[in-house]
Amino acid sequence: MKKLLTLIFTLMLSLGIKAQCPLTEAIDFTATDCYGEETINLFEILDRGQHVLIDFYFYSCSPCQQAVPHVIEAYEAFGCNQHDVFFMEITPFDSDELAQWWAEHYGVPYPTISRDGGGFEIDEMYQVPQYPTLVLIAPNREILLGDIYPVESAQTIIDALKAFGIEEHSCDETPEANPSVEITLGEVTTTTIEATFTPNDDCASYHLLAD
Repeated sequence: MKKLLTLIFTLMLSLGIKAQCPLTEAIDFTATDCYGEETINLFEILDRGQHVLIDFYFYSCSPCQQAVPHVIEAYEAFGCNQHDVFFMEITPFDSDELAQWWAEHYGVPYPTISRDGGGFEIDEMYQVPQYPTLVLIAPNREILLGDIYPVESAQTIIDALKAFGIEEHSCDETPEANPSVEITLGEVTTTTIEATFTPNDDCASYHLLAD
């Protein structure tokens, strides 16, 4: 049995096969970054119309250490979280202290969520099988990519995201304002409102407010 498992594992490595997040739809979460300065809610970001790229990692993971410079470069290529996509990273095992060391050592400019900030629970929800795992989520909550692998360069990530219409931007480029709709009312000649009034014994007086 051990020989069979070893053979399967060897074949997976030789063929470049990697497990990925099995979900097809995102699960909402609220977490705090490792500095305790920023509260991050996934669906709030998606509701702004941004995609979200999550890098699941842990600090002593060699492939994670090799991938993070490429993720940072891709973050900058897409406009530093100000445009089509919002980058974050999540570690399920590392404390705030270790996550801060990681962020400062590698110069990570986007939010880092540690075990202390909710990383373990998020990792469990997304059933992350191994590390690093990069998950891309669309504004409509669909998980577009369960992983981007292998991360050989920043261009690997850039090409993967551009395939879904995500555009590159400069970090200095001002984001476009959200579209708005202006509604102008014409002259109102008559207004009729029918209502049923139910008194409340706890109230001493009532007032009608109208503009």
